[in-house]
Amino acid sequence: MNDEVSSLTSPSPPRLQNTDLPEAEEVKLAPFSDAQILEELDTYDGAHRSQFYELGQKLLEESMDPDQPLIAPPTSMYELRGEYTGAPSFVAQIDSLMRQGYTKIIRTKGDGNCFYRALAYAYLSSLIDSPNLVSSAKTVIESGSRMMEHSSMDADIISTFCQPLMDLVDAAGSPNPNQMLTHDHLLSAFLDDETSNCIITYLRYLTAAQIQSASDDYAGFLFHDSGEPLLPSEFCRQYVDPLGKEADHVQVAALCRALKLHIRIAYLDGHSPDGQAHFQDITPPDDGKNEPLILIYRPGHYDVLIKTN
Repeated sequence: MNDEVSSLTSPSPPRLQNTDLPEAEEVKLAPFSDAQILEELDTYDGAHRSQFYELGQKLLEESMDPDQPLIAPPTSMYELRGEYTGAPSFVAQIDSLMRQGYTKIIRTKGDGNCFYRALAYAYLSSLIDSPNLVSSAKTVIESGSRMMEHSSMDADIISTFCQPLMDLVDAAGSPNPNQMLTHDHLLSAFLDDETSNCIITYLRYLTAAQIQSASDDYAGFLFHDSGEPLLPSEFCRQYVDPLGKEADHVQVAALCRALKLHIRIAYLDGHSPDGQAHFQDITPPDDGKNEPLILIYRPGHYDVLIKTN
């Protein structure tokens, strides 16, 4: 289960040819893959293109840094702001987020697994804060495992990859203070390669099962990089199952649907004409009233965004 580090030499995830995703809110902003950073970033607010080149190159270098942790403790948004001092449009968006109370960020490793890792961490963190949701979370995960079995996945393999996730969910709802999951324990668990990769692999397989079990819903959105349509099974084989493959709109919407999660993504892309960081909400078709998990998207990368009172 070694990660395939996402780089300019790896295939970038497929681009949707439209954004009318099944049973999720309309996607209003299209993310960029790592391979497109240097092509898509342009000159804003008088900044030279070379400054954006440097920002894009920095993200790519981070993704290949073997010393970068899988996930880091919360840090101030001021630290992130300092990394974009040469790009006023990015700074304006960061300032807009901080004015709304988003003052901290939990960084994930840019290895192509960042969306799944960020979502899993935010999900489990929300259960620590709201242990009353643990029972329903377990029911959803168990239902997802059954869906995977119906998609002809081996039950023993499913159980192996699911167990670390279920152990953490159980700990989040434990009545025993000595066994209760804390944010520090969660961070330690995600820093462990085996635990982190098992959880990510399970979420990838769950995403694939959701796409294949509702294949009619997703069939019109599954494309190869070349633009050729793919069968759901082939799309999942190439773009969902392997570690290190970035998540695009299809994968994000499918996993949100499978886990019945409300996800809110802040876009920090330097492309906002009004200087605001705009949000995209993705909600499951049957339950959009849960508190959203907040992620932040920078070109080619997802982190966890934290709002403080």
